[in-house]
Amino acid sequence: MIRLIAAIDRKRGLGKNGGQPWHIPDDEKNFTAQTKLHGGHVLVGITTFQTFEKPLVERKNFVLTHDKEPIEGVELVHDLSKFLDSYRDKDLWVVGGANVFSQVIEQGKADELYLTHIEADFGCQQFFPDYESKYKLAEKSELHEQNGFIFTYARYVKI
Repeated sequence: MIRLIAAIDRKRGLGKNGGQPWHIPDDEKNFTAQTKLHGGHVLVGITTFQTFEKPLVERKNFVLTHDKEPIEGVELVHDLSKFLDSYRDKDLWVVGGANVFSQVIEQGKADELYLTHIEADFGCQQFFPDYESKYKLAEKSELHEQNGFIFTYARYVKI
């Protein structure tokens, strides 16, 4: 099963100036727990991976890139479609960024979306793709608040 996981603002904003414009430790804990839960395999685009500074611990890291230069602790992916096809019967988390999310949704290969909805507008420059016509809400948490941010966790399934 291929799952996408992201935190987004009310305009589906993901990032601003090369990073997330919010700090919500509980969401970071949720991200870590979820991505370890189902197989612990994560795929990330090279630009987003560079913001991590190192591979995500206790998970198998795949990095989508055109570059052939090896990166310590990760496996490089050069053909997204072929790679995703190889995960149809296995568990994979796609963790960013915006371009990778868009490609996976456009190819119709994401089975579930795990989205943290933050009740704010951060003036983001990168956005999660439109998903409302292809996915339906399966479950949603109660409201949470941390560091002045109100947010919910939601899981969507492909229609």
